[in-house]
Amino acid sequence: MENCNLGLSEHKPYIDKNNSSTENSTGCSHSNDYNHNNDHRRIDKKVLKIALIITFFTMLIEFFYGVITNSLALISDAIHMFTHSFALIISLIAIIIASKKAPLDKTFGYYRIEVIAAFINGLTIILSIIWIVYEAFERFLNPQSIDIKTAMIVASIGLIVNIITGIILMQGDKNNINLKSSFLHMLSDALSSVAIIFGYVVIHYTSWYFIDIFLAIIVSLVISKWAYGILKNSINTLMESSPVDLEEVKEFIQKHEEVINLHDVHIWEITQNMYNMTAHVKIDKSSLDNYEQLLREINSELKDRFKIVHTTFQFEW
Repeated sequence: MENCNLGLSEHKPYIDKNNSSTENSTGCSHSNDYNHNNDHRRIDKKVLKIALIITFFTMLIEFFYGVITNSLALISDAIHMFTHSFALIISLIAIIIASKKAPLDKTFGYYRIEVIAAFINGLTIILSIIWIVYEAFERFLNPQSIDIKTAMIVASIGLIVNIITGIILMQGDKNNINLKSSFLHMLSDALSSVAIIFGYVVIHYTSWYFIDIFLAIIVSLVISKWAYGILKNSINTLMESSPVDLEEVKEFIQKHEEVINLHDVHIWEITQNMYNMTAHVKIDKSSLDNYEQLLREINSELKDRFKIVHTTFQFEW
């Protein structure tokens, strides 16, 4: 069987870190894409640094007063904020590393670092949930009083900080997986702060201290929801699962009358919205003269519909 092996021309430059443009076989320039990504990363680093400083110091205040006031809910919120701080640190490191020029053996650069960071972030959340649930069980067996007024003031400060941090993070790239996970941290922090403040009001008027335990469990459930999503997405990426429906892509390409079938199809994700695809495409021999036009059409369609921007096809007949 004769075959033709030709890589798709329109793709993102993964390794080229120079400011000069990269030309492909169709004469298209990629310099704008790269500069656009660089601008996003510069903004992301700035907002992450500001958010990290604010969050870290607020976390220390919440934990300190959580211990002093004997509030498990406040301590759990501080731990939640700690995982938020950790997420911001990992995200910041990941963006810095991903922006560096990679050696030749790192053919896709350091973009996968961002996915690894999200995975570690998810694991830290799970560990914090386990601790909170254990401590809540201990408090249920041995009820303890709480300094409600002080705890309420600190929780209110935490809520204000979460709102400020959220506004700051919204200035960055909303499609970045690490910024997204950090924003979800902030959102769950804010929700837990609202629940804790409401619970403290109830405790103040009723002296039902078991509500503190209940609030800690609620915070854990909120955190676990985000942790599941982050871990699922990062594991799928690390396992190189297809980010899009494989059969749908195959059927979409095979709608071209020149295409007989596809086989050895692989689709995977390097990092957020950076999809790769390789496949063997069997075409009718009478279409050989037009295979370059077919290649351009498939390339454009995959990019527009499935966000697959880097492909390598081997044509067979």
